[in-house]
Amino acid sequence: MALQQASGGAPGLVIADRYRLDQLSGDTLRTEVWEGWDLTLARPVMVKLIHAGDIPTAGGRLGLALVVDLFDVTRHEGMAVLVFERLECWPLNQLLQQRPVLQPDEVSSWMVGVAQIVESAHHCGIPHGAITTSNILVLADGSVRLTDFRGRQTGTGDGPFDTQPDLLALCFLLHDLLLHCSRSVVSNFLWSLADPDALPQPDSVLAFRLLLEHQPEGSSLTKRKWWWPVVASGLFVVGVTALSWLLIT
Repeated sequence: MALQQASGGAPGLVIADRYRLDQLSGDTLRTEVWEGWDLTLARPVMVKLIHAGDIPTAGGRLGLALVVDLFDVTRHEGMAVLVFERLECWPLNQLLQQRPVLQPDEVSSWMVGVAQIVESAHHCGIPHGAITTSNILVLADGSVRLTDFRGRQTGTGDGPFDTQPDLLALCFLLHDLLLHCSRSVVSNFLWSLADPDALPQPDSVLAFRLLLEHQPEGSSLTKRKWWWPVVASGLFVVGVTALSWLLIT
């Protein structure tokens, strides 16, 4: 279902006689995300006001630990309103604004986490349908959570569905994140995994995750295993040489 509504929220606004908006956390042309307070249960929540577009409620049927809990769905002045659990985290799109330069290991770790969540959702019969940086939440420990599941485009049955859109979205996301890394430190393997036209390509989200987790020697997750001993040995030799020179002189 799609909506079109121009009005928005404001600090202190109470929605459905229950959810108070406190501070705007982020917004797009179609949505606003607010830090809020559940007056009934006296707990912090996140409140998303949807001005236009689909209402992403499919995550509420998952009950997965790494999917942001959807508490309530209501309306306010023609807008759809979604109420989520509040986490101490950064939406990935905001994190990229604060830290525009990334490391390949970091990117790989995030991508493995996102792929694992999507893979679990697929096992439950629900695709995501909108894997973007704004829907990925990064916690302080570097782990990720996923929100805004669109689900199946038609129907809610338990039968097979097309998993390729989510797989392609993961490839495009990996590509976009690797652009924030120095090209010299990104392996050719990672670049090929981010290219949907490169062969061979994974045929499932599971295969995509496994390739990220078990990258060939010399790719981003294994690179540090060999360069750190080399650097350490080099520093040791330099130190011994310098000490010998001081003793001689």
